[in-house]
Amino acid sequence: MNKNRVISIKKTFDGVGPVKDKEYTNQEIIDLLMEIQKTMLTGVYEKTHAEYMKERDLMRHFATLATEYGLNETDTFKRFEKNMNDLGYTIGSFIKGMNGERIAKRALKLISFDKDVKILYNIALEDEDAQAEYDAIIIAPYGLFVVEVKNWGAEMVIDENGILRREDQDIKYDLPGRMSIKEGLLRECLGDLFPEKYQSILLFSNENAKVQDSYKKIPVCYGGGVTYKIREQRNLENNLSAEKIDSIVNRIEASHKEQKAPCKVNCEEIIEDYAELMAQIEAMSEGQKDLDQIEKSDIVEESQMDLSSSDNDREPRKIRVPQVIGGIVAGFVVAFGLGVATTKILAK
Repeated sequence: MNKNRVISIKKTFDGVGPVKDKEYTNQEIIDLLMEIQKTMLTGVYEKTHAEYMKERDLMRHFATLATEYGLNETDTFKRFEKNMNDLGYTIGSFIKGMNGERIAKRALKLISFDKDVKILYNIALEDEDAQAEYDAIIIAPYGLFVVEVKNWGAEMVIDENGILRREDQDIKYDLPGRMSIKEGLLRECLGDLFPEKYQSILLFSNENAKVQDSYKKIPVCYGGGVTYKIREQRNLENNLSAEKIDSIVNRIEASHKEQKAPCKVNCEEIIEDYAELMAQIEAMSEGQKDLDQIEKSDIVEESQMDLSSSDNDREPRKIRVPQVIGGIVAGFVVAFGLGVATTKILAK
């Protein structure tokens, strides 16, 4: 393997991707990982095509070539494959989690036109014991509402203890546990501003989702139905003035702490293994091209047979026999005519 080529490939990643042990927001991690993904794709495909491809396209391409050149069982390829799976999963899970804000905005669009209602999205609160992220917090004259978004589209069960489970996967969510943490952090944040009316609401973005609810202590809504669930409370006594609503909004926004964490994907290994695999594949591919050229030119030259000899004595005056490697030789065609034998080896 050409070490200079490995170094050259690695240089294309200079300044690309997260720095080890540095902390980033989820959006920053997504952007940095997609930068690595794009650099790899550009190295494999034409630049104009790379922007339309994802890590699965890269892995499909690499897996095909690695198998062709016998690299798919190497430790380098296996490690690269594992780390690329981590990269894809991280991007997908972060994007899916961040979809909560988008889903909440769509579901609450109608109530957002109410002039006396304020809505906060993607808020993060924490203290020394706990932290929580809020998809949406609605502050209205008739109460404070926290909307928890779940982008699940399967059949689900909320048991009598409030544990939410998907029927098709081993996924569970402690609904009362998580919502009590969110309420506790809000009470701590707002102090005497915390309103008398407070309600947690579980929102499923998929209106076709089916939930069997045996807990029944937290309202379950689907899509835009959350707006009507909140507006049902308008008939109650209004306890929050416009000034108090503004004070609540200001205090929550002042307490918001943007969540940051190191990127857990091993990007250094990904770049190292990508460069080595690319260099190996390129070298082996070039070797194959050279071999193909040799095979194409290494044709048995036409030999004039001694017409005066008997058939049994006929031998070519000059024959060059090619080396057959890996099934490159596809077949033989032997032509006879007027005492002249022509043998050709057809190479793919």
